[in-house]
Amino acid sequence: MERTSRRQFLAGGALLAGAAALGAGGAALSSRATSPPAPGRRKPLRKLLDIGPAGVIQPGSAQDLRVAGNAGYFTDTGTRWIRIWADWPSLQPSADHAPDDALNPAAFKLRALDEQIALANRLGVHVLLMPYRFPRWANGTQDGVPGPRGQAPEYRLQPGAYGPDAAWAAFFTFLHDRYHAGRESGPRVSGFELVNEPNLQLWPQPRVPREVAQLLKTAQGISARRAHSTMLYAPSISDDDARSSERYTRWDEFVLALLDELEAIGYLPHSGQAWSHHNYTDVEKRHTETRSQAIRALLKGRWGGHVEGEAPTVYVTEGGARLSRMPDLYPGEDPREAQARCLREAWALHERADGAGAGVAMFAQYLLHSDPNFDTGLLDPYPSTVKRPAYEAWRAFPVFA
Repeated sequence: MERTSRRQFLAGGALLAGAAALGAGGAALSSRATSPPAPGRRKPLRKLLDIGPAGVIQPGSAQDLRVAGNAGYFTDTGTRWIRIWADWPSLQPSADHAPDDALNPAAFKLRALDEQIALANRLGVHVLLMPYRFPRWANGTQDGVPGPRGQAPEYRLQPGAYGPDAAWAAFFTFLHDRYHAGRESGPRVSGFELVNEPNLQLWPQPRVPREVAQLLKTAQGISARRAHSTMLYAPSISDDDARSSERYTRWDEFVLALLDELEAIGYLPHSGQAWSHHNYTDVEKRHTETRSQAIRALLKGRWGGHVEGEAPTVYVTEGGARLSRMPDLYPGEDPREAQARCLREAWALHERADGAGAGVAMFAQYLLHSDPNFDTGLLDPYPSTVKRPAYEAWRAFPVFA
């Protein structure tokens, strides 16, 4: 899917009761394996709403949890998980200043991130925080190194970019220390998603699986310093249908390549490392034979990590259906109703304890307010407050912590 452009541009009482159970910051998921429900039955399924990257890139925008009625929408829909993007170029535009340096000209963006996480904590909403992109000072693109077919410089992946002594490790250590779930006070998160769609966004693609394997190893070492207090999620790959090319590695090929690289460096996923996945294609095309299950088949016998229910466990941390695609995919249906139907049918599949739902612990929706460049929202683009049928479909899904 053409998602690079939008990446660049960019029941209240029950929730409050959940906040008391979680503590102010929200506890990390238990790493203890749980017994799977009986075949054919429904299972509890977490629902996550991705608010989008602009809440940190452009504080005060419609993707900022503090504005545009967003907190109320989370409460109204019973959504207990939010994904927030910690955009590194926005938080640390210069190597001369740490993100929390009072002299950092972007210090107001860190305050915006703090405040949004704290607000989610008060609402009883778990935060999944994702370190996103590279500042150009950190990946050698200050002088404009061109990417394949003009890919953005912020996605350039240098050799060793995720090593333990690299700048990314320092940035992730900063985020982990500032927000980990074991903190006694202050804003905290329930998980960190380590990377976003590396098989689509990062370049050059041939080296990406090896570098992402190192990413998991480096993050594991940083997490160990805090006794693995906070869940880690990766590799969060795109499930697009496109063939592998200089710009993209097909999802199944990427999974196998990453597993090979993990084995080559002797990485063993600990119980606080979960496998995450993005499932736009499954949702939009109403697949009943899903990529989530195809990936689980590839993982069997090769991936341990966090288990919840049936192993191996997969967390869907981003997905949705573009309203703009509905006329082509479903010409006999009203586009808005077709979008809602895509969500309902995908949820029903993933909520099952068997079949397409086996081993799937989370279902995600991107976005709340729709982005005209990637039209998946539950509401029309801001400042409109028009709720699409997809909003009511999302609202009707059961609430689970």
